[in-house]
Amino acid sequence: MRRVELSRLEGCRADLSDLTPERIEFIDSAPWAGEAPEAGEADRDFSIEAIRTFVFQQDVIPDYGAYARHLGLETRDCRLWKDIPAVPVSAFRSHDLSASPSEGETTTFETSGTTISRPGRVRLTDTSIYEASVSRNFVRHLLSDGARLHAVIFGPAKAEAPHSSLWFMADHLVRELCAGGTWVVQGGEPNWKRADEEFERAQAGGQPLLLFGTTLLFQAWFERCDREGIRFQLPRGSRAMDTGGSKGAAFDISRETVQDSFERVLGIPATHAVNEYGMAEMGSQFYGDSLLAAHEGRAPCPGFAIPPWVRTRVLDPETMRDVPEGKSGVLVHYDLANLEIPLAIQTEDVGSVAAGRLRLEGRLPEAERRGCSLPFERFVERERA
Repeated sequence: MRRVELSRLEGCRADLSDLTPERIEFIDSAPWAGEAPEAGEADRDFSIEAIRTFVFQQDVIPDYGAYARHLGLETRDCRLWKDIPAVPVSAFRSHDLSASPSEGETTTFETSGTTISRPGRVRLTDTSIYEASVSRNFVRHLLSDGARLHAVIFGPAKAEAPHSSLWFMADHLVRELCAGGTWVVQGGEPNWKRADEEFERAQAGGQPLLLFGTTLLFQAWFERCDREGIRFQLPRGSRAMDTGGSKGAAFDISRETVQDSFERVLGIPATHAVNEYGMAEMGSQFYGDSLLAAHEGRAPCPGFAIPPWVRTRVLDPETMRDVPEGKSGVLVHYDLANLEIPLAIQTEDVGSVAAGRLRLEGRLPEAERRGCSLPFERFVERERA
C-alpha cells in the first residue's frame, strides 16, 4: 500500500460547504469491489480523503482534536487512513463529538436500546452526505433491478421517532426511491391489521412490495401469524430488508430462522431477504449479498459488503493491533460519510473481515445492550406470552 503524498493535502483545510459536495461526488462515483482498476490506487485515494477529513475534524470538533493531541497524533503523523485515531463509540455518550452547533437547525440522532442510561448523540447540520451514502448502498443491494416498489415499514414514521437514524433513513428511501409507503407502528404500538391489509392488497393486485424494518418487530409479527395461522403469498419480486438482528436481545434468532419466516409467512425467498448492519454513529451501512447475487446470477458471498467509501479494521481487544485476515476481533470502521462527526469509529462489535467481506459475530462481553431492534423486543415477548 502506497503512502499518501502530503503535498497533495496542502491547502486542504476547508469548511463544510466546500467538502460536502466533493464528498457526495466521491461516494457517488467510488467503484465497488471488483470494479476498481487497482486496489492500491483505491486505498491511496481513500487515504487522501480520510486524512483531509481528519484535518478538518481536528479543527471543527474540539473534543476530537483534543483526543488526537492527547494520543500524540498530529496530521503530519498520518500517512495512511489507518493512522487516524478512532473514537470509542462509548465516547458519544459523554462527549460532544459533532461539528455542528448545539443550537440552531440540526438533525440529531441518538443510539437506541433498552439498557442505555445515556444515549450517544450525533448532530448534523447537513444530511446530504448521509442521504447519498444511504441511497447508493440501498439501490445496489435492494433495488439493483431498477424496481420502484411500495414500501411497508415495520417501524414508526420519522415524526414519531425524530432522533432515530433508522427511521430517518426509511423516510428518505420512501420519498426518493419508492412508490409510497405504509408504516406499521403508530403511537408506539404495532398495527398488525394495517400490515395484513397491505399484504392482502398486494397479493390480490399482483404488485410486489418492499419490506423494511427491524428483525425483532418482523419476528413478533411472524410469531403472531404462526399462532393465528395467517399466511400470504406476495407477488414475485417482493423483497425485505431487516436490520438489528437479535444482537443483545434476551433471546437469539438465527439468520436461517428469519429467512425461513419470510418465506413461510410471506412467500419471500431467502434470496430476497437482505440483512443490514448499521449504527447511529456511522453515515454508512453494510448489506448482505443475497438479492444482488440473485440478480447477477451467482452464488451469494458470505457476510456483509463493505462500501467502497468505508474501510474496516479488526483489532485484538487486548493489544489493539490488527489481527490476521479472517480472525475475530473488535471492529473499527473508517467512514467517509462521516464528515460532521469523527470518521474513525471503534465499535463494541466483534467480527472478522475476509476477502473484503465483513462478518459479525456478536458484542464485547461488557458492552451495553443497544441497537435499533431492541426497543421492539417487548413485542416478541408479548406474542410469546
